[in-house]
Amino acid sequence: MAGENDQTRWIGIRPTNPAENIPVTESAPLTAIQVEPKPGAANFPVTESAPLAQIKVEPLAVGTEFKTLTKKRSPAIADLQAPETLVRAAVTTVAIAGTNTVDVYTVPAGKLFVMQLNIMMCNFGTPTDYILQIDVSGTSYIWWASVYGAGWSTQINNLCLLLNAGEKVQHRWNGCGAGNSLFDKVLGYTIDQY
Repeated sequence: MAGENDQTRWIGIRPTNPAENIPVTESAPLTAIQVEPKPGAANFPVTESAPLAQIKVEPLAVGTEFKTLTKKRSPAIADLQAPETLVRAAVTTVAIAGTNTVDVYTVPAGKLFVMQLNIMMCNFGTPTDYILQIDVSGTSYIWWASVYGAGWSTQINNLCLLLNAGEKVQHRWNGCGAGNSLFDKVLGYTIDQY
């Protein structure tokens, strides 16, 4: 993720200086943290009726800081609060007679795509129907379909979908006339996948 030193969205132990790292490596991962009461205290006041709300963890040596590792150790879905790139994909296609499948947008590697709006339009009323489909590794899944109306009628679909890296947003037009102009648009945004 670009600008990874900003760890304000992380859950867990944060350093006082986010530019530094906890000295944890792949060869010696941190497997446990021992938490003990302050010297002079008998124990933590934890009971079923008064559960512990939080634990403060501090370095043993005075004046030292925890350091966090900014490389993620396991994949997570994404930071859903951080839209990275706005996507406004528009494709114009000169149709062949019959069925035309238009790849409108392919989700880049390392990203998730939040699709918010699809727009489809043809300059003639020739197409019989149009379909929004998602291509996953060569298999197309129909998400929405409708009969097409008169030429230049704009078909808008505001289904909100979350797509993985490598998946394609496709618009499929059936019954096109040769030379029809097909206008396909997708709007949304990407977020980092890690």
